[in-house]
Amino acid sequence: MSVPVGDAANRAALAKVIADIGVNVNADDVDAVARSLDRIQIAADTLLQSLSFDETGERYYRLLEADDLDEAGR
Repeated sequence: MSVPVGDAANRAALAKVIADIGVNVNADDVDAVARSLDRIQIAADTLLQSLSFDETGERYYRLLEADDLDEAGR
C-alpha cells in the first residue's frame, strides 16, 4: 500500500504518539489506526453535510464499515 507524501509525516507522528504511551507498534498497526481515524473523519464530515436527520446515523455507520476509503468518499 503506498502512502501519499503528506500522510507519511502524519503516520510518523501517529507512531510516535502511540509509542510515547508505551505501546510497541509496527507499520501495519500505525496504518490500521490511521485508516480508522480517516474513516471517523469522513463520517464526521458526512454528518456535517447531511440534510436529513434520519439519514445521518445510517450514513455514519455505513461509512465506518467501509473497507475502502475510496468507497467511503475520499
